[in-house]
Amino acid sequence: MSSEAAVAPLTSGANRLAKIIDGSQLRRVALCSLMVAALAIPLIISSRYGQVLATRAGIYVLIVIGLNLVSGYGGQISIGHGALVAVGAYTAALGMVDLGLNFWLAACLAIVLTTVFGGLMALPALRLSTWYFALVTLGFAEVVGGLLVEMKWLTHGFSGVVGISMPKIGGWSLQAKDFLWLVIVLNILVFIAYRNLVNSRFGRALVAVRVDPAPAIAAGVSVTKVKLMAFALSAGLAGLGGALFAVQKTVVTPDDFTAEFSIFFLLVMVLGGEGRLWGPLLGTIALLTLPTLMEGLSQWRLLVYGVVLLVLILFAPFGLDGAIAAAWARLRVALGLTPERAPLLPARAMQALNETDAANAHALLDRVDGAQLQVRDIVKTFGGVVALNGVQLSVRAGSTHALVGPNGSGKTTLVNVISGFYPPDSGTVLIADIANAGMAAPVVARLGVGRTFQTPRLLPDLSVLENVMLGAYARERALLVELALRSPRANREREQIMVDAVSYLRFVGLGEKLGVPATSLPHGQQRLVEVARALLGRPRLLLLDEPAAGLSLSELDRLADLIRAIKKLGTTVLIVEHHIDLVADICDHVTVLDQGRVLATGTPAEVFKDEAVALAYMGKTPARLSSATQDR
Repeated sequence: MSSEAAVAPLTSGANRLAKIIDGSQLRRVALCSLMVAALAIPLIISSRYGQVLATRAGIYVLIVIGLNLVSGYGGQISIGHGALVAVGAYTAALGMVDLGLNFWLAACLAIVLTTVFGGLMALPALRLSTWYFALVTLGFAEVVGGLLVEMKWLTHGFSGVVGISMPKIGGWSLQAKDFLWLVIVLNILVFIAYRNLVNSRFGRALVAVRVDPAPAIAAGVSVTKVKLMAFALSAGLAGLGGALFAVQKTVVTPDDFTAEFSIFFLLVMVLGGEGRLWGPLLGTIALLTLPTLMEGLSQWRLLVYGVVLLVLILFAPFGLDGAIAAAWARLRVALGLTPERAPLLPARAMQALNETDAANAHALLDRVDGAQLQVRDIVKTFGGVVALNGVQLSVRAGSTHALVGPNGSGKTTLVNVISGFYPPDSGTVLIADIANAGMAAPVVARLGVGRTFQTPRLLPDLSVLENVMLGAYARERALLVELALRSPRANREREQIMVDAVSYLRFVGLGEKLGVPATSLPHGQQRLVEVARALLGRPRLLLLDEPAAGLSLSELDRLADLIRAIKKLGTTVLIVEHHIDLVADICDHVTVLDQGRVLATGTPAEVFKDEAVALAYMGKTPARLSSATQDR
């Protein structure tokens, strides 16, 4: 038998395995299997202690899912999360015992009140940096703990609230096994909504806000609004978990909600993996199982915890979920499969990917009405430094206009003023006759202004496709509840955004890089991903801040072709650039800045022959500088 014949069955088997592993069916089957297994837990566990432990684990998973949203995905560390659980527990307990409410109404009241408390706690704290935010939440926890003791007329003080009954359905009171089923069903429903959210535009915005807010803001994301929504969701889940916690314990006291209680949830999140989908479940199982396995080593418990955390920091910095994902990636490599997970694309996106080559990708893209830009007498200072001093700029709709000048002349500052990142001290910016001076950057983005940055600002936690999809944030209209429930409108929008993202990636020549981690790409391709992300918002005005920096000669040629193609779509392009050849080749007009003032404006041929421009910009004679425009 030849070597080729011997290898053929192995190759065929590997190909079949690749189809199974890369198929969307595997993930769906795995998720459904886990749900069925979870629902079978009450049938498997017969002991009362086991049911109590499983119920407690389910309650903790709900709470940590909420904490993972705000701290893991959003990057806002909440040390006082146990205080929100306390608010939910006491609200449900007092509602049932003192007011005679049934569990369902008391639980709804707990969710609403906890969400309000969470919003009040987050509103001032969100203006602070991460660790100051953590200290504020810790202070909130201490205040709540003190109020539970001092407000005896409401909370019953140290005695706590006693006699909390099990929920009833009709006239039937749930037993321990039934309550476990209720907690499991709630976990399944919450996990599905949580998974939908983190895979939606809201999840991408949360990750962007944590890693680098600038690209999120440029896409139209309101950082404060996204953080508040995340904290409200987190607080609501803490309230639900608190209500369930109170029912299971049948009595709640201030001693149940110490500082250690809050830190426990933080440890669960870190152990499972911050910002990881399965982190809350894995972390909860690990931290509740470990003490049981160490019953005979109680005197060494703290030492064992320390060793476990040290091992995790050294070998699994992304938690248990991250360690499992890394092991899975190594297994794929060992099986000869690509370590990059291909994204699951809808049929129309696959058609756009397979049937369209980069050369005619623009045929699938919608044309836009380019916006005229008028900058009038803009002044911007930083302390005693005048960055812009009475700048005037006029960019015709549908044209390509260059902004050039020596380093420190104010080019990027002007781009930041136009896009709303910096408010001007005085002057006016008109985009399609709409004055945007003083508007917040997300509002300016919604007016149809897209931008890139001097250095690529991509999100390392997301793939190329996901980075590009962030650019469509302002286009999507589905509400948060629709995203969580995957409503028909949310599904239609998600599919259309994926189709458009694939088309724009083909347009910039990166259609084969959809599932690649964005920051693993070469520098030139990262810049193209940024351009695709900005284009997905369908901007009427596109601001390109030094897109040619660091590119090779061949990449410069491709960039020039791309900018010409963008102009054909109707988009107005304002480009900040130092490459004179590129500017002369693609731009209709040029404005030169020097020391915050406009030095000259006109066509490339006119501007680059100006002696003042030549001396200020390059220190060259006009003849040498203008040679770049002779072939234009």
